[in-house]
This record gives sequence, structure tokens and C-alpha cells, in this order.
Amino acid sequence: MKKVPPLSSTSPPIPFCFHKKAVRVFPHEQGPRFVAADIAKLLKYPNETALQTVLGDKAGCLLKPAKGPALLTLSEAELRQALHACSKTQAQQLQHWLDDTLLPILRKGTHADQDKLQLAYALAGEAARQVGQAVWESVLAGEADWQQSRWLISLHYQMEQGQRRPSGKAVALQSEVSALAALADCVAKAGSLPVSNRELIKLMAACHLRLAERMQKQALRV
Repeated sequence: MKKVPPLSSTSPPIPFCFHKKAVRVFPHEQGPRFVAADIAKLLKYPNETALQTVLGDKAGCLLKPAKGPALLTLSEAELRQALHACSKTQAQQLQHWLDDTLLPILRKGTHADQDKLQLAYALAGEAARQVGQAVWESVLAGEADWQQSRWLISLHYQMEQGQRRPSGKAVALQSEVSALAALADCVAKAGSLPVSNRELIKLMAACHLRLAERMQKQALRV
């Protein structure tokens, strides 16, 4: 059988994470290429050679990235074959993640900038982490309305550092999140803000009190 020539890629691999383990994927015109060493580790094979033995000696193809040594990679079909041949629980979990999360992300990002694709994946993971932490804290605190809550997250994320502490928190269902400058427009526009007369009077009184205090301080300066 004719030996398959090695592939090449000018783009670095996109690093994904599954169960806290790396899954590197090379975008390629023939379809995504999955680094065999990462798949072998996920499926608990000793190394990529053991995985290749299961698939057959001709499985996989070396890929030469722009920087670094050539890596043995698997096509999508070969990856599915590896998952089918493995009876471990991780294989089924990886199959679901492949179909439900990873492949949809890769297909959407086929024509996207790779840095933007990596950032989108990282931010989605960060948002999930923040919401998970907020739900955890809300339920443990014994708050009765956590099932009717919304969740506010903050994506001040940097690719190199990430966020050390999740800043997600629960927001009551009746709460409104708005910039202060836009609050007046929301109140003035009919039907845009579901507030009662009592709440409007309370808001008006608070604004009137704050304005009166400021005017009094300004008068004392004159």
C-alpha cells in the first residue's frame, strides 16, 4: 500500500479541553485533524502507538505544523473508529462531546479567524464556570428563589491569564440590569420596564432626595 504523505498546516493547533485534559485540533482543508497523543491519553492508552495498533498500522497521518515536530493526527473518521473500538466510559462521553460541542464549534469556525475561534471557546467555558459557581453558592446559601433566578456573568477574560475567581452571581427574576445612563430611557418608554406605581414613586423619591442633597451642597459652596 502506498505510504500516505505527511500533511502540513500553517496554523497552530486549537487547544480544547475535555475533562481537564487537552485536545489539540488542527484546522485543515481535508477536515479537522486530531492529535493522536491527546486522544490516546483521553482513552487511557499507554501512548499513541498503542492507539494506532488498535486502528491499524496505516491509520493516522503525520502533520507538520508551522513550528515544532511533526505530530501523528487522526481524521474525524479515524477518531470515530477509535471511539467505537474502545469500551471504556470515556469513549462514550468523548463521542457525545465530539458531536454536541466540538464539531459544531469547528464547523462554525471554518472561515473564522483562529484567534477569535479560540477566544470564543474560552469565553464559553468561562461563562459556564461562572454560572456553575454562582448556582453552587446560591443553593448552598439556602436561597429559596434560585430556581427563578437569572445569572449575571462578567467576561473580563484574558487569553493568557483567564479569570482566577468566577464573578458570576444570581440576579432575581424581577431585577433589571441596565447602565445608569439607559435607566431613564427604560423608565420613560411605555411597556419596556414592568414596574408598579409604588416602585416608580420610590424611584422618583430617591432621585429627588439625591438631587436635593447635591443642590444643597452646591448652595453652601457659593
